[in-house]
Amino acid sequence: MAEKKIQENPIPDGSHTDVTDKQKDVAKLPIIKVTPPPTIPVQVPRLTISSFTKTPPNELYRKLLPALLFILTFVTVMTMLLIYMDTFALGAQQFRQNMTQDKELASISAESPTLVAYVRQLHLAPRPPRVPPPPPEPTPRVAVLDRVLGELHNGTLVEFLVRGPRDATAAFLQRARGWRGVAVRAAPRDFLALRGAVALHACLAAGAHPRVVSYEEAEAGGGVFRSRVLCLPLLTVLLAADAPRAHYTALAGPAAPAALEALPFAGLRLRVIDFRSTDPAALARTTRVLLARNYTVAATFDDGIMYALDDAADADADADE
Repeated sequence: MAEKKIQENPIPDGSHTDVTDKQKDVAKLPIIKVTPPPTIPVQVPRLTISSFTKTPPNELYRKLLPALLFILTFVTVMTMLLIYMDTFALGAQQFRQNMTQDKELASISAESPTLVAYVRQLHLAPRPPRVPPPPPEPTPRVAVLDRVLGELHNGTLVEFLVRGPRDATAAFLQRARGWRGVAVRAAPRDFLALRGAVALHACLAAGAHPRVVSYEEAEAGGGVFRSRVLCLPLLTVLLAADAPRAHYTALAGPAAPAALEALPFAGLRLRVIDFRSTDPAALARTTRVLLARNYTVAATFDDGIMYALDDAADADADADE
């Protein structure tokens, strides 16, 4: 029985030897050491929020001071800018209002010494011509003046027209016979073109007080040039030009009849009045006013009527006064 057990579990031949050989072979192999990669520590950024509650008061004020100064400067600059814009807007509005509305200077009388001195000193300024003008020629109105006044030299004239160049009759009297006087124009460009005469930029006031009005002048391109013009009573211009006894007074414009009605003829002696107009109603009104002031019709023209003072009737009127 013992023999059978041994036979049933036989020990394989050479098994121990194979194991031993494998161990020997493993022992002969080179040993490779594997080193792990170095580990790099990862630093996670930490968010820090400064806490003002933990800051000392002096340090807190030092940090807040630049911000407070910036806010104060910004508010100051913006406030000044808003005030400037409001002031500029009000000024522009006032300027537009002044340019569109007429102003009646009712507190200033026509014979005010201050107004007369202002016009005489600041506005009556002679300007020499750029080039000598051609020799003047006598006009039909000069012939009427010679018939009424005689061939008078060194006379006095007032040329109060709305627009246009220098009047030919006034230019002849000034250059050929030595008359003195003033040329008045309401149109700005015509006033600037006056040369060789005492010029005044003004329009004729219809009443006894000066006015400041808007004046529109048509331009060549179809536009309109707007400006402000001082309208003066006729008496103010006569006194400023030292011509209360002018020998020749030329008037034009729609305000002339009303200006003659408001003119106090007492103390004045306008020998010849030349009203330039083609309006029948204005001519009729002027004739009615002057005939009541001891004037007669001296001559009629296509563009107006000349009136001469009746010396005998004027002397009788002065005697009655």
